[in-house]
Amino acid sequence: MKNWNNIGKIKSLVIFILCILSIIIKDFEKKSETNYDFYIGIIIVIFLFNILFFPLITKFWSLFGNAFDKPNWNENPITFKSSKSFNFFQFIAFWFMSAGLINVLLFGIINQQFDGENALLFFGGLSLFIGMKISVKWLNKGAKEKSKTLPLTKSQK
Repeated sequence: MKNWNNIGKIKSLVIFILCILSIIIKDFEKKSETNYDFYIGIIIVIFLFNILFFPLITKFWSLFGNAFDKPNWNENPITFKSSKSFNFFQFIAFWFMSAGLINVLLFGIINQQFDGENALLFFGGLSLFIGMKISVKWLNKGAKEKSKTLPLTKSQK
């Protein structure tokens, strides 16, 4: 928190306000659906899709010359630069994880039941975050391998 600039503080305030709004809007009196198998299946599918989606799509776009920078909390998430697109997904991932976790915990404490919709929100955000980390590592690994293979000079041929 010491290294945050104004954009980082505004982003955390926006996430806090969105989490408070999701708590206010949530109807804690209704009973949750008892079809837990459905939610668990959807959580697994979305989790795997997001973890596989980000590395494959970023690798595909990097083949066409697009570069992707590691996301930074202090940068604006709303940008039209493709290299800074992970900043938006990082903001969304933190928002989904915080709102989903808060609502799952509150719903579990108040109603003594599992809330699959907000658990899906939490695991969706977590999978976005993991997918971004994997894709940044994969792209950095590819960049290091390219820098190690230099063309031969005339004296080496």
